[in-house]
Amino acid sequence: MKEIFTCVLSLSLSGALIGILILLIRPFTKRVCSKRWNYYIWLLVAARLVFPFSIHTGISEVLTLETARQQEIMTGTDAAEVPENLPVEAAAGVQTQQPITWAQQSGSLQEDGIRWSAPAVDLVLAAAVIWLLGVIVSLLLKIINYWQFTPGIRKRCKLISDYRVQEAVEGLCAELHIRKKPLICECQSTQGPITIGLWRTAIVLPEEKGDLQQLPMILHHELVHVKRKDLWYKWLYQILLCIHWFNPVLYLIVRKMNMDCELACDEAVLGRLTYEGKKAYGNILLDTAQQKIGAGRKIPSLTLLERKEDLKERLKGICSYRKKTGAKVLVSLCLMGCLIVLTACAGVQISSSESEEWDEEEERGYFWDRLAAWLDIGLEDFMETSVRIDKDGEAWKSYDDDGMIAGDDVYDQWQSYVYIGGKHLRCDGMFLNGTATVMIVNAHTDKDIEVKSAFEVKEGRFKVVCVDPEGNVTVINENGESTFVPITLKEGRNVIKLVGQGAKIGSLRVSYPGLRENAFESIYYSAEEEKSVMLKDKIQAGYVDKDETMEYLYYLDGDVISKALILLLKKGENLSTDELRNLIIYSNSELSGRYLAEAIGKGEIEPLSEKDISEIKYYLEEESLLALLEAMGRNLTYDLLYDCAPYLSSEGLEKVVRKYEEAGGEFTELQWHNLTPYLDDDALEALKPLKPLKPLKPL
Repeated sequence: MKEIFTCVLSLSLSGALIGILILLIRPFTKRVCSKRWNYYIWLLVAARLVFPFSIHTGISEVLTLETARQQEIMTGTDAAEVPENLPVEAAAGVQTQQPITWAQQSGSLQEDGIRWSAPAVDLVLAAAVIWLLGVIVSLLLKIINYWQFTPGIRKRCKLISDYRVQEAVEGLCAELHIRKKPLICECQSTQGPITIGLWRTAIVLPEEKGDLQQLPMILHHELVHVKRKDLWYKWLYQILLCIHWFNPVLYLIVRKMNMDCELACDEAVLGRLTYEGKKAYGNILLDTAQQKIGAGRKIPSLTLLERKEDLKERLKGICSYRKKTGAKVLVSLCLMGCLIVLTACAGVQISSSESEEWDEEEERGYFWDRLAAWLDIGLEDFMETSVRIDKDGEAWKSYDDDGMIAGDDVYDQWQSYVYIGGKHLRCDGMFLNGTATVMIVNAHTDKDIEVKSAFEVKEGRFKVVCVDPEGNVTVINENGESTFVPITLKEGRNVIKLVGQGAKIGSLRVSYPGLRENAFESIYYSAEEEKSVMLKDKIQAGYVDKDETMEYLYYLDGDVISKALILLLKKGENLSTDELRNLIIYSNSELSGRYLAEAIGKGEIEPLSEKDISEIKYYLEEESLLALLEAMGRNLTYDLLYDCAPYLSSEGLEKVVRKYEEAGGEFTELQWHNLTPYLDDDALEALKPLKPLKPLKPL
């Protein structure tokens, strides 16, 4: 819970910084950039609020949120212990250097005659609970307001049958390339046009429509909203507001974004109006301002004029409308590029003191894994799980045998809670009995690096070691304290391993500060990764082994698996349906389908069985599936054709039907009737000249 809250707080501050930056440059961008540019630039704030990572540079700001425990320690310190001439920062540093272990938090401790009490309440956790309650309440209010308003409008409105309105809508939809025309309704209870509904979009007009000559401009405005999916944009920000309900900057941003949304639509409409048309459009806004706004501001909806306070800005935009010159467009693009870079770099990281000694870079990308694990099972539950260990097995004996440590990994227990490997290994909880490789470095020459590590041993024995090319084992960390250990990577293959003997450990961290991967021949972060690279080279050279390929399927690139698949089939390997399906799933499915079709067409492999194609059709792109069916020739059956019909377009199915007919296949009337729902009128018309259908046999 605390990790989620601190991440949300970090994202909220990051988004606020980007929003404030956009607000600061807004006076300039309003003059230079288009209204549409000013509208969509707010997406950068949404991106900063959603994605919990950033490009780390020297200008990236890092904030540290002290936990309640440290604050309690500072407030409990006797003032006499701190010299009067010591700066405040230094005094704080003296106190924070006193480590407090997990066991000491449960009660009070006494050290050097000073009594320090553990906090009764974790303030960060309390804040997280308050935040979560606020999110739930905000979401409930949004849902309630939506269900109170939208269904009521839909019940009271009726479709407009006036041919003049329908013709105007048809013409505008064609002009704006809107494929799915929204419903056009009228409702007595609305005073102005409203657009509602994400999936079943409806434009609701008042019963008193006024001058019908002005109606096309009103419809044009609303249809531009529909074309640009502005309702989805508004809902995104409403959900973000519920999550970041505590951030006042976001409320200002949403108000400005709504204004820019309407200005952008005004701009789209004004682009095709004459001078007199622009005056008429301004009069429409004035007339709308005289009415009571029907939708209100509690739900995401689109109205011609949502806030009367915005009327002046809208009219000013009409009067000052000018098409942007090439120079201004170039400035807009450059400015957008700069803002995108700043958005990617300007991350605010909130971290607790528990991980303060570890670099921010080492925490990158960790939140989503923590969230997934938190929703599944708690760390405490994981650590309390009992694990059976074979004390007579090789895995147990390997801890004290350097020869076994230097060999291939051997273990009978290796379970982890949120394991993130790589250059910055992190694991909140682990059971290990045996050896486990975490990095393999092939060095051209001897090179010195530093290994930073820390862990907490709950049960058993545990250590981090380095094995050089000659099989010599060097212990890097065996007591778990946070340490920097310099080691020399000898020329050849060096391996960093975790070694456990009935070990149950927590808060495992291993990193390699200053490690430059391009300084070495190759670096792998698991034995499987190294093996998969070797296997890839073999497959590229045309050699493949089925068992080996299936074992390392999850570690190979999709293109490599596609090549392995066709090599296995050409080799005559007997693949089960499950093996074929797994190969297709983990491969580049488009490439695999093309390989299969080409090989079958050339007679290099036997056509796949109906069962096999039926199993893999879900994972193939339409072009690949179509090519595969066309390559089947006389092996293409009606049952297979009918089974694949839902996964083909009408045009694709028409091609397969022709192939089936050319190969001598026939349809009964019932079979043809079953296929027709998947064929459009053009396809049905094109297939008429084919040979007569086989009549349905009487029962």
